[in-house]
Amino acid sequence: MILFTLPASKVPRIYWINIPHFDKLIHAGIFAVLCTTAYLWLSHYYSSAEKKIAFIIVLLMTGYGIGIEFIQAELIEGRSFEKLDIVADFTGCMLFLLARPLLRRISF
Repeated sequence: MILFTLPASKVPRIYWINIPHFDKLIHAGIFAVLCTTAYLWLSHYYSSAEKKIAFIIVLLMTGYGIGIEFIQAELIEGRSFEKLDIVADFTGCMLFLLARPLLRRISF
């Protein structure tokens, strides 16, 4: 997998979207989608352990979000560590857990 990153100064700005902390909403949405996608894929093959799979996914994705922040702080020029990004990532994972009963009805 190739990882493409942009320095913060090169990220396009969309000025017509003037929502405070909009990037945090994006973080939460991305992590909700990541968790949901992994859940739908894995629970299809391991339906007897779907609850355990859901919690493992949340743990792994939360760890991934934390790891990304450390990588940004240490290895990517122009990027920094943000605690609120971690909170937003975790919030996306929690949104997935809240939506899990609906997902179960859809996928099984």
